[in-house]
Amino acid sequence: MMTDGALEEDLGGRIAALVQNAYQKLGPACKPVVRSNGLKEWTVLAGTVAVSTDKASGKSQFRLISIGTGVKALPDVVLARSQGKMVHDCHAEILALRGLNTVILEHINYLKKNPLRSSDLIEKGSTGAYAFKNKWELALYISTLPCGDASMIALSKTAQAECDEYRRLSFQESDRIQWIDEKIRTIIRGRFNYGTIGVVRTKPGRYDSQITYSKSCSDKLCAIQVTSVLNSLTWELMEAPLFLKYLVIPKETHPQDLRRSFRDRLAPMSCRPLEFLTCTRSFCDGKSDSTDDPSSMACVKLFIDLPSVGNIEQAILNGVRNGFYTKDNKPLRTNCEPIVSRYAQWKLFTEIRPELSQSTYLAFKAGQDTRNKLICDVKRQLSPDGWIRTCKDDCQL
Repeated sequence: MMTDGALEEDLGGRIAALVQNAYQKLGPACKPVVRSNGLKEWTVLAGTVAVSTDKASGKSQFRLISIGTGVKALPDVVLARSQGKMVHDCHAEILALRGLNTVILEHINYLKKNPLRSSDLIEKGSTGAYAFKNKWELALYISTLPCGDASMIALSKTAQAECDEYRRLSFQESDRIQWIDEKIRTIIRGRFNYGTIGVVRTKPGRYDSQITYSKSCSDKLCAIQVTSVLNSLTWELMEAPLFLKYLVIPKETHPQDLRRSFRDRLAPMSCRPLEFLTCTRSFCDGKSDSTDDPSSMACVKLFIDLPSVGNIEQAILNGVRNGFYTKDNKPLRTNCEPIVSRYAQWKLFTEIRPELSQSTYLAFKAGQDTRNKLICDVKRQLSPDGWIRTCKDDCQL
């Protein structure tokens, strides 16, 4: 549902303000800069927030969990040397959701090691597994419409410089350039033929750039309404799936585009639909001019807030921690992996479940039949022609 009136703006605005205020406190390395030639960089900001609303008074309590910034995704070919240490998709909302999963892992690990202590987010469930505390509902704030299907109509109506190169391309149904695989026409490369809606898209990129097979944020956010925000590791530890309730986006968003992208595409499936909230507060480091350039830097900050683990802030460049990048022909440096990387999460997970430490990440993931079926079903729904996988990125401790 799209909520209306002052309540919507108040709740959406307060969530946006909480995330943006936390962004302001990040270190300079985590933010876009003005380059020496005067060119201004821009980025996207996202954050996950737990919300608890008292039904009697209507007053809400907020607990910031994670924030992320970023607009880049790695070319698929780069993943050959990753071994779980490189973050493939560094778009802000994906980093924020990865951050949420890391915070959940940290809280479960704390409760396991300190059974007499408590967590403000997680509790031991009746089944012996863990649960997100009932008082909380989850919100995801994004400073702009997510890339992919949800933003295509808005882009087609806006003369943004980043689309100019594609506007000059005239597409016919038979033009092969728009597809990664001509046999799979329900997956389009980036913003090629952005007039086509209702299809899966890979992350945006120049038509002459190395390709990334990472799917758009619209597609990923659509899918988590079926599979939940939990990744394979937190899914294993939690007694029930965990879903977003709210998606907070800028006021100028068109409700019909959101409903079409996030609801209509999943119409035959059982899912937990998002509620859309809006905010009028603009993000200070968003794109404001056609000459602005996307920042290569991404970042995450995790608000873990535990006695044993403080909050963690990391800048990310080319999929690894800032300062740890090596060229493609060299091995990755020790400790290059961001805190939200597959490798770092697997390492934390095996502290909780040490009996699985001899397995590999992908071998473990392959055994989750229920979750894997949900993923297959939603992929089939979103792209009936088939799916295109990213490079396998396995890791073992």
